[in-house]
Amino acid sequence: MSDGKVVDFAAAGDKHRHKRQHERKESRVETMRERFTAALPDKPTPVKDYFKKKRAKKKR
Repeated sequence: MSDGKVVDFAAAGDKHRHKRQHERKESRVETMRERFTAALPDKPTPVKDYFKKKRAKKKR
C-alpha cells in the first residue's frame, strides 16, 4: 500500500528544526515583552526598539 510519495528526511529535519528555533525565539521575545511592559508601561514598542538598537550596535 505505497502511495509513491518520497520523503526527504533532510528537508523534513530542516523544516522541523526551523520550526522549533522559531518557537523558542518567539517564547523568548514574549518573555522579554512582558518584562519590558512591566518596567516601561508607557513606551509603545520597547522590544522592537531594543532589537533595533542591538542590530545597529552589531553593524558598527
